[in-house]
Amino acid sequence: MMRMGGPGPGGMARPGGGGPGMMWMMGEKVKLQTSAWTILKRLGGILNEYRQQFYLSLATLLAASALQMALPWATRYVVDEIIPAERTNMLWALAFALIGTQGLRYLLQYINRYTLAVAGQQLVYRMAQRLFEHIQRLSLRFYERQGTGDIISRTTNDINVLQQSVMGGAIQAAAGVIMMLFYGVVLALLEWRLAIIVFSTLPALVIASSVSAEILRRRYSKVQEKIAGVNAVLAENITGVRVSKAFAREGEQMQRFQSQNRENLQANMSTAAVQSVSTPLIAMISSVGTALVLVVGAQRVMADQTTYGTLVAFAAYLVAFYQPIEELIRVNAVFQQALAAAERIFQFLDERPDVVDRPDAVPLQRAEGHVRFEHVSFSYEPGKPVLQDIDVEARPGEMVALVGHTGSGKTTMVNLIARFYDPNAGRVTIDGRDLRDITLASLRSNLAVVLQETFLFSGSVRENIAYGRLEATEEEIVAAARAAYAHDFVVELPQGYDSSVGEGGVMLSRGQRQRIALARAILRDPRILILDEATSDIDTETEVLIQRALEAVVRGRTVFVIAHRLSTIRSADQIVVLVHGRIVERGRHEELLARGGVYRHLHDIQFVQRPAASAAGIR
Repeated sequence: MMRMGGPGPGGMARPGGGGPGMMWMMGEKVKLQTSAWTILKRLGGILNEYRQQFYLSLATLLAASALQMALPWATRYVVDEIIPAERTNMLWALAFALIGTQGLRYLLQYINRYTLAVAGQQLVYRMAQRLFEHIQRLSLRFYERQGTGDIISRTTNDINVLQQSVMGGAIQAAAGVIMMLFYGVVLALLEWRLAIIVFSTLPALVIASSVSAEILRRRYSKVQEKIAGVNAVLAENITGVRVSKAFAREGEQMQRFQSQNRENLQANMSTAAVQSVSTPLIAMISSVGTALVLVVGAQRVMADQTTYGTLVAFAAYLVAFYQPIEELIRVNAVFQQALAAAERIFQFLDERPDVVDRPDAVPLQRAEGHVRFEHVSFSYEPGKPVLQDIDVEARPGEMVALVGHTGSGKTTMVNLIARFYDPNAGRVTIDGRDLRDITLASLRSNLAVVLQETFLFSGSVRENIAYGRLEATEEEIVAAARAAYAHDFVVELPQGYDSSVGEGGVMLSRGQRQRIALARAILRDPRILILDEATSDIDTETEVLIQRALEAVVRGRTVFVIAHRLSTIRSADQIVVLVHGRIVERGRHEELLARGGVYRHLHDIQFVQRPAASAAGIR
């Protein structure tokens, strides 16, 4: 998430610190990581699959532009030939020819725009699909580094910017450059002395365009970052709306959004400042060229060194010559914004997952469920170990409970079983095989996870249960719901199994969501089940139902339970007590109580001290 408050790092002027011109000249703090040429080459590789559409669009645009050249020629012919000779019969023929020419030109322009629209829409579809599929394959570390708003911004806003560039300027820019060359040749053939004056303005135009292009790209990079910041605040506020309302913090949330939105406004204003300086400057250079041509051209007409018609035609072609330059100024802004967006998209596409299949990895068939941690150590950051020398064995059908204070490494252990991360030292095995020698898809097909914070996808109850096994029949879905003690409340919903659960499951109670999650796990029929305190913070009646469902689902499976309520793990085959990433105790419930160690201390806190405190009137 972007930081709030203060001027952004894009060289924004402070209040009273100077006008737009000052802002344009100030140094930029946004560092471009990739050269424009490198980005263009990569974009060219992506756009290559649409080359037929682009070629057709470019050809029709060039043809339409070429037809536009007929009007100045006709004007010269009328002034120098028809009017002096009073050939009125030729006027009507010329008029009908021009009308037909313009009709053909408009038809070509229609083909050009429609072809571009098709290519642009296909580009958005393919790029969004490619980016989403790539992000899905990335490891959890990526999601820990990147904010939700940034991910959403790059997969939506940045790709749309690319589409606008394709539809709103790329082909026009290419055609504009080609037409400038054509018009330059025509100008030189008409009156080469005047053409030299026009060509002398080109270096100044190129320099001004290049300088503004570099600054615009930096500014648009900052704009894209600020949009991501706005999206991040928006996503957080929508997700946490109950918390903000419960604490009556709507005003603070509005201010937070306003701050991010203001930074976005300032970033956009900085790009407007660049364009407000560069556009008139470039237009001024072309105006100087036009003025010089009129002065010198008029002198040559008065000296009988050229004709009226030639000067009129030259002036018309000069306008057409400079018009692509003005169009390129507009396209330049879109183009630089597209480069900034493309760089951000490629940054995501260049991300590589930390956890991948080895080249020689083999599929794991139906696992027996024999899990071992062999001298496993792990850290999220260098020098900050989370697990140290962990040795744990869970035989098929056993339940292993992980106990310890918050931050002791319990969740990290089960994350290693699912291979969300790989250990820094040691190894985790299933049925005697290192997890890294097994394909990820086959490994996770043998697992099911029921989290404390249950997440349901937007959709129906049926769809969320079937998420465990997409090919499941209706009978299997209902059977899984019955086993999870969810069927009775599901059939009482307005549309039964077709009832919507809402975004994240908000239409259901916490206990109902947990039972749906259990049904999902039951339907998956995993050999290894991971339970992250599936009965916490719910009422006693719901807890009883979930405990009964758990008894059914754990039977015959290897189960790892992260437990805070010690009453739920009394029947565990092995209880592992963690302190600061190390195993300090292990054994069955009765054995650990008899030792009087850390487990006994945790047990007493829950079952001895708390009741005593309640009896004394302490709440």
